[in-house]
Amino acid sequence: MQALRYGIRILWLPLLAGMGCRAPDAAPEQTPIAFTNLAADYVGDAACFDCHQEEWRGYQEHGMARSFYALTPETAIEDFRAAPLYHEGSGFYYRVFTHDSSFFQEEYRLDARGVKTHALVREMQYVVGSGNTARTYLAASSDRLYEMPLTWYAQEARWDFSPGYQIYNKRFSRLVPDRCMACHNSYPSTVPFVNGKYDRLPEGIGCERCHGPGSVHIAARLASPQPSDDVDQTIVNPAHLSSALQMDVCQQCHLHTTVSLLRAGQEAFDFRPSERLSDYVALFSAPADDTQGTIDVISHAQRLQLSACFAAASMTCTTCHNPHEGFRGKGSAYFDVTCAGCHTEETAADHGAGDSCIACHMPKVPAEGAPHSSFTDHWIRVVGPEMPAMLPAHGPDPLSPYFARDAEGPEAAQYKAQAYLVHGTQQADSTLLEQGVALAMPIHAQDSSGELSFLLGTTLTSLGRPEAAVAPLRTAVARRTVPERLNGLAQALEQVGAPQEEIVALYDRALALQPARTDIRINYGLYMLREGSVQEALEQFRLATSEEPWLALAHTHLGTAYMQDGAFGPAEASLSRALELEPDDVDALGNLGLLFATMPGRNADARRLFERAVRAEPNSAVAQANLGTWYLNNGYASAAIDRLQAAVALAPTYVGGMINLALAYARTGEYAAARRYAEQALALEPDNAAALQILEAL
Repeated sequence: MQALRYGIRILWLPLLAGMGCRAPDAAPEQTPIAFTNLAADYVGDAACFDCHQEEWRGYQEHGMARSFYALTPETAIEDFRAAPLYHEGSGFYYRVFTHDSSFFQEEYRLDARGVKTHALVREMQYVVGSGNTARTYLAASSDRLYEMPLTWYAQEARWDFSPGYQIYNKRFSRLVPDRCMACHNSYPSTVPFVNGKYDRLPEGIGCERCHGPGSVHIAARLASPQPSDDVDQTIVNPAHLSSALQMDVCQQCHLHTTVSLLRAGQEAFDFRPSERLSDYVALFSAPADDTQGTIDVISHAQRLQLSACFAAASMTCTTCHNPHEGFRGKGSAYFDVTCAGCHTEETAADHGAGDSCIACHMPKVPAEGAPHSSFTDHWIRVVGPEMPAMLPAHGPDPLSPYFARDAEGPEAAQYKAQAYLVHGTQQADSTLLEQGVALAMPIHAQDSSGELSFLLGTTLTSLGRPEAAVAPLRTAVARRTVPERLNGLAQALEQVGAPQEEIVALYDRALALQPARTDIRINYGLYMLREGSVQEALEQFRLATSEEPWLALAHTHLGTAYMQDGAFGPAEASLSRALELEPDDVDALGNLGLLFATMPGRNADARRLFERAVRAEPNSAVAQANLGTWYLNNGYASAAIDRLQAAVALAPTYVGGMINLALAYARTGEYAAARRYAEQALALEPDNAAALQILEAL
């Protein structure tokens, strides 16, 4: 008897939902002048220069002006002669180098002889960060930006892994979404319904981030150089806002919590100075960990608001920071002058000449998640035994709202439920997800935006309850027909066995709204492949690889579809491309190994690929079974038994693994074991012809 065919596993693209101390909301009456002009458009910094040259030039020295820019020989400050870095968790080496006035990061692997077995090079095209603390780099492809593994840590003048990469190496695949770009740059031209795809990219946080869109102001001042009122109401001057709204201008970026939710109808770039931040986002924090002796990188606003100075003196960020000039390199005396403006000579009597207020009362503290970096702690206090260094943890609730309106307001329950669903997804925590489901189920239909219904539906699908997911997802689509909701409903309907016509119609509607949604194309292609419509699946996968050529998953599925179509040349090319992008892609390794196992002269290559798949993912039943089947087909029955037993142990209902294990035992003369596994397979699939054949032969 011949061993059965190798397993082909096709991945199901998971559903994804968008993601992100309590503060009182700024009351409307606190705004002395309503600056927000919805008719105004953004015009860019160059339009400000002619009339505001001094402020414009001063701002260029500020770190915010250098928050995002192209990496060129003129802007490079790094040492590109550094030794490679090794990422132990993934087995990749990384190095930086220059060539023809461009800058690159290379990822590679070495075998036991020191020979490269994998290499991938990406150009460092953009810099995120002023360089005062660190500079992280982005590569670009198809109007999308991807974070790179290595960061230059300026405080120690060294290369190391980008924040978070030491724990989980995202390699070159970490997409920069809109919510990240919204705080690291000015206003790009975004592609609708695609998170992180841009038609146009400015460079650096601009004037309008704090002053609002300038088109109405420019038109008014060209018509009449001087405003008719004492305060020019055609543009936002934060100095004329209430202190709470001034803080909101800064907190739009200098505030970080565990979960950040855009409110209904808001998009990533919608906030405008003079508006209340609480009308734009709902923020929730998990309990603070005050045992590490670190602060969050973006902790400025929360820490400042703990200070007695903030409470007593109506401080804002601009009390100490002039946004129209740089302060790096000016020393603590630059800020001490501000301190002396409030603290009298009597208070200062115990301080010697030249003592630094900042060094004692706002010490530098290591930053959580940012290696080799320390940041000024903005909690102004006397640091000592009587005053803890870190924020105390809040109450027992896993998530606490930052804004008062999310604690008691009419929408509080909806946003709390959303926060649990998002946080549970972020943490892959089923307990949090179930809490979110329990909170959302009785109230989701009350949310007129449909966002809570969408999050509830996608969560139920991910928890394996698609029948319960369909109703909230239908509600979400009815409230707002956007691609991700159509996609979510289609996936739930697939799992409950809905008619093909309905599922295809949903995918077609989603892609008609935005053809660049590669994730939806892949889901559509997988569905058509399962339905036996190989040509339709191939079309979706081809379009996906064209839209996102760096996406290994799209190439893997394209190669798998070519295999099922019998187009082995294109299949080999696509699967090989997938492995160039992701050398540990278990599905690409297994399917290319299967292809080689059927080709003359490629049997040894098939074995190497199956072995690589097992090394990459030892807990994959399919990877273990594929290697075991290769051993079985090539006369290594004992080795086959070891691998096939591992496969069946990992997946106790894996019928194909059981049948090949029965064959392996039969070939070693262990007929009782062979009968046992054939009978187990038959119990799971009573009509399985291979199991019946084995039992008849025994």
